[in-house]
Formats: sequence, C-alpha cells, structure tokens
Amino acid sequence: MAAQKDPSRKRVTAPRAAAWTVGAALVALLVTSCAGRPSGGDDPESQALYGQEIIESRKEMFEGRISYTRLRSAKVGRAFEFQAEVAGFRAAGSQGARKDLQHTGELQVGTLVGVKLHCSGAGVTCTALSSARQNVLTPDDKAKWRWIVKPSATGTMALALTVTAYYRDTNNVLFEKPPFMQRARVDATAAHTARRAKDDAIAVLAFLGAVLGLGVAWVTIHEFWQRRSGRKAEAEAAKKAPPRRVRHREGPRVRRRNRA
Repeated sequence: MAAQKDPSRKRVTAPRAAAWTVGAALVALLVTSCAGRPSGGDDPESQALYGQEIIESRKEMFEGRISYTRLRSAKVGRAFEFQAEVAGFRAAGSQGARKDLQHTGELQVGTLVGVKLHCSGAGVTCTALSSARQNVLTPDDKAKWRWIVKPSATGTMALALTVTAYYRDTNNVLFEKPPFMQRARVDATAAHTARRAKDDAIAVLAFLGAVLGLGVAWVTIHEFWQRRSGRKAEAEAAKKAPPRRVRHREGPRVRRRNRA
C-alpha cells in the first residue's frame, strides 16, 4: 500500500516556507539598496554638490561687526567681565556706541558664528558664561558672549578674540577673522602686597627654624659621639692597665712598755 501523507504536517510546513520567502526577499532588497548607493566621500557628484552648497552659503553671507570690551589695567586677584557682541549691519548701525566696548572692522555673518577668548600671561584664567556658537542669520540679528577674566599674578596679560563663521551646524569654516589682540598691565593691590609680605615672612621663619633644627641636631649627635668615644677609650685603657694589688690592712700595733 502506498503511504498516505499527513495533512497536519502540510499545514505546519506551509507558514514556515512563507516566512522564509519573505525573509529572503527582504535580505535581497537590503543588499541591492546598499550595493546601488555610492559613498558620499567617493562620489564626484556628491563632492560637486557639497562644494556648490559652500559657495552658495558664502554668497549669502553679509556684512557684520564685532564689538568687545576695551581692556585697560587690571589688578591681581580681581575678576572682571569681558564681553563680545556680533551683529548684522542693520543691528550694528542702529545701536549706539558704548564707551566700554571696542569697535573693530567688519566681518562676514549670516550663519552660525563662534567666538572664543584665549588668555595668556599673568596667571590669567578665562571662564566662559555663554555658548561658544550662536546664530547671526539676518542683518538685524546680534549675539553676545561673556567671560569672567581673573589674573592671579603681576605682569602683562594678553587676550585674543577669534571669530569664525561655520557652514550650518558643522565644523566646516566659511569665514574666519584674524585674532583681535589686547594687552594690559596687571598691578598688585595692597592686600596682595601684604599677603605676599606675610608669605615671605613665613618662608623666612620656616627657613630659620629649619637651620636651627639642623644645628640642634648636629650638637646632639656630636655630644653623643663624644660620650661614646670617651667610654670606648676608657674601656680600652682599662683592658691594657695591669691589675691592681690588693693591700691588706694591718691591725694596730700594741706597744709594750718595758717593766723595770
């Protein structure tokens, strides 16, 4: 007799075969899409399109102006706020000139602008209080940056302000201005002078104390070695000397009187 086919087994195998077919189709579609997509870095058409976007972005930029704090003399340990403003040409023309800000030449804006402050000399530190990058997209826009500057030593400190325009939210530079440099003298305050004199006095006293301690230690060690050397010499002399004779004490002599 011919073997009869199990209908339940056929019902179980049919869904499994359909699942395998759908999976194979999806894998084939994914492989085809990946193989047909050229890489952005090696595609000449993509490179040409990117270069055209950069050119168009630079053409869309317009004139702006930066203003920043006019730096004068500073004091040791006294922090002050340093500001910088970047504005489009209409915003820069409408606002009045501030006496505490230094106005410079023009620059190109109309995109994402980054302003950084670089500090050097006189132990100075610069702490940013605002975002490094801000948008100046229209001639009426303006953005402000703030830092806390604090010198910790006397001398000359230098502050360098750099302005960079970026292509969208990337690190690709569209425009960069040479650093705006300022230098200022850092003088000492009365409190700083007094504190420095106190520190010098403490350092001198510490040095004298160290010298005195070394002197006491040297004298103590010298006396110790002298005593040790003297005891050693006495012990060696005692070994070399002949033994002493013991003398016996004689009793008192009795004198006899001569009898007549």
